[in-house]
Amino acid sequence: MGIKRRELLYFVGTLLAVGGGQSAVLAQNRRTLRALAKKITVRVVTQGTLGSGVLVQKRGNTYDVLTAGHVFKDTHPGEEAYVETFDGQQHPIDTAAVQSGEHVDLALASFQSSTRYGVAKLAPPNALGELDEVFVAGFPLPGLAITQPRYTISPGQVTSIGPQAEGYGIAYTAVTQTGMSGGPVLNRAGQLTGIHGRAEGQRVGDVAVKSGFNLAIPIETAIALFALQKTSAPSPDGPSTLDTSSFAYVQVNTQGQIVKQAQGTAPAFQEVLGNEVILEMVGIPGGTFTMGASPQELNREIGEGPQHQVTVPAFSMGKFEVTQAQWQAIMGSNPSRDKALSRPVDNVSWEDAVAFCQRLSQQTGRDYRLPSEAEWEYACRAGTTTPFHTGDTITPELANYWGVYAYGEGPRGQYRKKTVSVGSFPANAFGLHEMHGNVSEWCQDTWHTNYQGAPTDGKAWIEAGQSRRVLRGGSMSATPSTCRSAYRSYNVSSFLTYDVGFRVVCSAL
Repeated sequence: MGIKRRELLYFVGTLLAVGGGQSAVLAQNRRTLRALAKKITVRVVTQGTLGSGVLVQKRGNTYDVLTAGHVFKDTHPGEEAYVETFDGQQHPIDTAAVQSGEHVDLALASFQSSTRYGVAKLAPPNALGELDEVFVAGFPLPGLAITQPRYTISPGQVTSIGPQAEGYGIAYTAVTQTGMSGGPVLNRAGQLTGIHGRAEGQRVGDVAVKSGFNLAIPIETAIALFALQKTSAPSPDGPSTLDTSSFAYVQVNTQGQIVKQAQGTAPAFQEVLGNEVILEMVGIPGGTFTMGASPQELNREIGEGPQHQVTVPAFSMGKFEVTQAQWQAIMGSNPSRDKALSRPVDNVSWEDAVAFCQRLSQQTGRDYRLPSEAEWEYACRAGTTTPFHTGDTITPELANYWGVYAYGEGPRGQYRKKTVSVGSFPANAFGLHEMHGNVSEWCQDTWHTNYQGAPTDGKAWIEAGQSRRVLRGGSMSATPSTCRSAYRSYNVSSFLTYDVGFRVVCSAL
């Protein structure tokens, strides 16, 4: 980056994307809170004054970084600085575009990244009161030596709430150190309530902070100052965290050109799997749809008919394909050919996927399973009747498949030859990502050559003694026609390979 070693300064922040398909990260107890806070906490390196920063918003591939104003006090426009996220990636900050909070000790910077990070929830007004427990997270800097700061989270207690100079308004006790300034101040629900800014001995206006005390700027001040988007408050009850998932989805014309872009929301919840890993589930509304492909659909196969009406009760489905990180958290290993924790697990058989669901159910107390074939197609279509949930065709910019082939009048494009991180492409209208391509997904059902006699209630169609199980969605090595919503394939339950994975479902929220 060209930053001089003797001038390295470390900053701490929090990822708070509020939209763009991102869901809010919450916590239920201290252990969970620590794990989630680490996932959303970042450090920033710059050539300015010691301080820290906080990421507060995601707009497309842009993350906004909220920080204490004094962090950039001695950093001049154009000088180099970067944010380092929990995965070790370093993201340059445009110091020329930093917005100042003027008389409030806040500033807003930004960086670009296509990587999807965890998110936090902005606390609603009056979410914090005197004597409430709080937690301050960050990476203490042991000195001016160039060392790797170690993440820490420090508990404390609110002593007073009220306006002070420079926008400060929360006083609390906590053990904080240099390098934690600007880190997240979280309440017991894991909501961000403020930005840690000053510690004992430092001055705010003409007043020195008392020994053992700290000051934070309330998150409401930042929301008002920078017009940050605010999400609804979650329910703190139960083993899972309830929330609303926000996402973007698109529709294309027959040539693959985007003709509609829209924002959607869906009820959602999260399961904490341990080792800082979270499973995100989206609520799928019940409804009736036409299953299968019409005889007129391009590249339709005989097994995709006859078309028939199916009524599917409401259920919840994984927002993403099960990732390598999630598999490892539950099963203790990673069988995937190419190891990357944010990518879908592969090299798993139907039997392996069922075993994962059983262990996940035991750990969470919720009954997880593979989707029925009807549930899978209903969820993939998300109200559409076209070959893809995107419309009459698909493009390599909207899904990961064998992109050198085109569907209909759609374009040819990139063939990536590998899976990609979940959430790399826009969702469908139900808020589900990568339903077309990436990895083929196992379903509960045994294989039937067509839909003659198929159930109409959305349940799995299982024939005793049958070892062949249904696969849906196509994969990164599939042609676009085999990624269609209606396309069906199968293999024996013990089969596994590099482009086969799965996602999970459970009962409705």
